[in-house]
Amino acid sequence: MAVKHYSMNAHQTFVVVESGQRVFSVKCPNSNEGCPWKLRAIMSSKLNNKWVIKKWGGTHTCINPMLSQDHNKLDSEFICCCILGMVREDASISISLIQERISGQFNYKVSYRKAWKAKQKAIERVYGDWSDSYDLLPRWLDRMVECCPGSVYKLETTEYVSNNIVDPNFRQFRRVFWTFKPACDAFNYTKPIIQIDGTFLYGKYRGTLLIATTQDGNARVLPLAFAIVEGETLSDWSWFLSNIRRYVTRKQGICLISDRHQSIKSAVANAQGWQPPQAYHVYCIRHIASNFNHRFKNTKLKEELINIGYTTNKHRFERRLERFREVSPEICRWIDGISLEKWAIAHDEEGRRYGHMTTNLSEAVNKVLKGARNLPITALVKCTYARLVEYFIQRLGQANADLALGKRYCQKLMDAMETNQQEATSHFVRRYDYESTRFEVEEIFNAVTQRGGKVFNVFLNERKCECGAFQAYRYPCSHAIAACAHVRIDPLTFVDAAYTNEYIKAAYSGQWFPLGSEENIQPTNGPRIVPDETMIRTKGRPKSTRIRNEMDWTESQRRQRCGHCRREGHNRTNCPVLAEDVFNNA
Repeated sequence: MAVKHYSMNAHQTFVVVESGQRVFSVKCPNSNEGCPWKLRAIMSSKLNNKWVIKKWGGTHTCINPMLSQDHNKLDSEFICCCILGMVREDASISISLIQERISGQFNYKVSYRKAWKAKQKAIERVYGDWSDSYDLLPRWLDRMVECCPGSVYKLETTEYVSNNIVDPNFRQFRRVFWTFKPACDAFNYTKPIIQIDGTFLYGKYRGTLLIATTQDGNARVLPLAFAIVEGETLSDWSWFLSNIRRYVTRKQGICLISDRHQSIKSAVANAQGWQPPQAYHVYCIRHIASNFNHRFKNTKLKEELINIGYTTNKHRFERRLERFREVSPEICRWIDGISLEKWAIAHDEEGRRYGHMTTNLSEAVNKVLKGARNLPITALVKCTYARLVEYFIQRLGQANADLALGKRYCQKLMDAMETNQQEATSHFVRRYDYESTRFEVEEIFNAVTQRGGKVFNVFLNERKCECGAFQAYRYPCSHAIAACAHVRIDPLTFVDAAYTNEYIKAAYSGQWFPLGSEENIQPTNGPRIVPDETMIRTKGRPKSTRIRNEMDWTESQRRQRCGHCRREGHNRTNCPVLAEDVFNNA
């Protein structure tokens, strides 16, 4: 390492004459032409096995004729040693940042592939060998189940074939599912929704991480179950959903939110326990809008479709949808091919979505676990355990602190109620029964904003309002709050229990236990588990692990503007206004 470092700073190179465990000898490639530079070092036992330079021929007298942006000694092993600290601190560090670090330190540019290989080697040094991690996985999971009773994992392997012969000493990894008992118990006190999504792994071996998530009343994401599989296939999704029903929850009436991936749709249709009334499968509105834009290439209509999906009032929804359908017969046939209850909150009459229209929860977990997705498989599973322990400790502490201050409901709910309360002050209420259950609420017309003047019926006993927000979000809208104020009823009595701090405390009261050192993991006499070598990443620059479409584009992004005329769609090079100005001036 020291010799390589010196050579790069001197913009020279060397050839190895002798290399052993206790001897290292190098010389200049131009030594035959008279360059005296050479070096011989030995490892001295008298100096606690430190290397000692015994011979040095002096500085280079030759000039290196090869000028290059790269250096032949700046290999992935050398870069690995330089970035160990960076990888230990953040395993998700980008390759471009590694390239920038090496360029700034040595004034040489390294290829993307070389930097990527160096990162994989650094991860291997910090978190263990990639292949050995597969063999450690079942033993670590056994330890986890022993220390955290009630947790479950399911590991599937296949026969290992070498030279067309099945080797009984090995088993080949296929897929693994795992969930933790405290997370399963917490689902009894969160919103009864589950969002599922898949994301690619970044490491040496390809694969897909499947995640099931939910959300507590305070709008915080809680992962429920994980799986590492080959890809988002029908077989893998069916296996994942079946394991969730078997080991995570058997609750009835769950709202399952996903994209419209054909494998997910088929898995939900075939897997036991995911059809009504046990569960109700709905779609992410962003993915539906993305599919629409992919088909019809119309960004404005895409945005309108999203707005229609978020419209809570059924009458307004029907009017907007009818205008949308009238754009063209093709669009009409396309949107009519998707059941309204699958994508429209106005048709979520039972409020099963709790206002969740996208799979943002799963995508948020993907982002949180992005660093872990760079790690060997056992380190990744360990990371999920550590992250959930951290979540539970922080959130239980917050819930206890809020209850000690006398706060019955979570902060997110109180913020939403305060907003609705402010709007309710401008509503006019008419009462229609003695029992104070039926009301007519009129919004005062605002001449400045040109909004208001609408009338909505409120039915407190049924927890419904014609605006649709009361039943969609499971807490009173401004019209319901105005009705409650009219008859002096506390509107908080109509808030769903999931928003209470008691439920949040119960959700995060599960017990976690330290797992101890890996030395506590018992060895096994069974066959060794090895990765599928066909899943190893191929040579060349690794492809992006994010399949990007128009959902990844920020709609607020400005299009390219010309530096001369400031118009969109071209630059100064092909600006027609600039060409005309030059012609006129000539």
